[in-house]
Amino acid sequence: MRSSTVLAITIACVGLYGQGKVLSPQASRMEPKNAKPGSVVTVTGVALDKSHVAEAYLTDHRFDLQVKILEQTDTMLKIRVPPFVKAGRQQLLLLMKGPELVYLEQPVYVLIELEESSISSTGSSGSGDKAGGAGASNHPDKQ
Repeated sequence: MRSSTVLAITIACVGLYGQGKVLSPQASRMEPKNAKPGSVVTVTGVALDKSHVAEAYLTDHRFDLQVKILEQTDTMLKIRVPPFVKAGRQQLLLLMKGPELVYLEQPVYVLIELEESSISSTGSSGSGDKAGGAGASNHPDKQ
């Protein structure tokens, strides 16, 4: 009799486990892995809806940059990478909805790549050094 009572209580507790429990947002994937400023990134996970997530951020652990949430369901967030985000690895940070401010760092990252024009403009300074080097001896005034 005693073991059947313990078994009944255990089954009842297992059946009630998770009911009425507040879930915390958990991101499991961020696609694409590499993104440029202005692009859209899709985050998948659980408890990502408006009742759990108030705001989303990208962080490099020095600066937290709020991102615009374009679409939001229980299992998906679509966010836009801001145009002024720093290049490099950025982690997702979520602000939970509720009476207290609770920020949750998520175990997902995106690698921000800058546009090609900004990379090529920094590389053009090297070509000026080359013109003053070996090519300068071919100039008619120098001969």
